[in-house]
Amino acid sequence: MSTCEMCGNEISSRPINIEIEGAILAVCPSCAKHGKQVTPKTSKRAQVSSRRPHQQKTTVQRKTPIRGTRPHDSRATNELVPDYYEKVRLARQKMKLSQKDVSIQTKISVQELQSIETGKMRPPDDLVKKLEKFFGIKLTEELKPYRAQDQKKGTAFQTLGDVVVLKKKKDED
Repeated sequence: MSTCEMCGNEISSRPINIEIEGAILAVCPSCAKHGKQVTPKTSKRAQVSSRRPHQQKTTVQRKTPIRGTRPHDSRATNELVPDYYEKVRLARQKMKLSQKDVSIQTKISVQELQSIETGKMRPPDDLVKKLEKFFGIKLTEELKPYRAQDQKKGTAFQTLGDVVVLKKKKDED
């Protein structure tokens, strides 16, 4: 027996493949009315999704902007510096403290501290503030908002929209 990819109910009969806004789903007869029925031979995606629904990818939104991108916000934002893990490790070593000592004083687990120092874990904002305060170091940098009028034309900071506008102006001349 299989489960409906739309409502999650078990399907006693053979699932029906439907297309909804480009996605092919294997659904029960009651959910089939919500999309256009397709035959499995017309799309390989229908066969793959009905056989392996647990392997479909999910996307995760980042809380902080990726380095080099522009925030859509007009306010400046703070971003974790790329070498945060080295700064934490060096600050701890400079104070001649073990990871266990830092863990006891900051109430951060030893495992978290190890993961942070090796760069395997990006610390959440509350831990970043705690580490900055404890070690007296700066782990974040301010990202200033991008303003197109500040940039000269022809720089690497142009967006696709800027290129389209430049092309239109060139074609008009």
